[in-house]
Amino acid sequence: MAVVPTDPIGVVEQWQARAWGDCDLSAVDELAADPVVRHGPSGTQRRSHDELKRDVCNYQRALGRPDIEVHDRVLDGDRVWSRVTIRGVSVDAGEARTLNGLQIHRVVDGRIAEIWALYAHDVEW
Repeated sequence: MAVVPTDPIGVVEQWQARAWGDCDLSAVDELAADPVVRHGPSGTQRRSHDELKRDVCNYQRALGRPDIEVHDRVLDGDRVWSRVTIRGVSVDAGEARTLNGLQIHRVVDGRIAEIWALYAHDVEW
C-alpha cells in the first residue's frame, strides 16, 4: 500500500498517477470520498467507489496505461487545478490517443470530493 498524503496537491498527484496512470483500483478506496461528485461535458454525476472503479477500467480500455504529463498545477484553497496531456493507446482499437485537459479536484479531509474536467481529444494545445 502506498503512503497516502493528506495535502491536496499530494492527494491529486497520487490520484492521477495511481488511479488513472497505473489503473490502481485501490487508489479509489484510499484517495476518493464516497461518493465523488464529478462535473464534465456529460453533466454532473455522483460516483460511488464501485462506479469509479468501473470508470477506471473503462478508461484503461480507452488509453491502456497512459503517460500523464502535468503542464501546470495550482492550489487554490481546497481546489487543485491541473492542466494535463494524457497519451495512451486504445486496448480495443490499438490506436494512439491524446487527451488534453483541465482538471479541478476539490480535496476535503485528504480525499477527493469533487472533480471538474474538460477535455479535448486527439488535439495538441
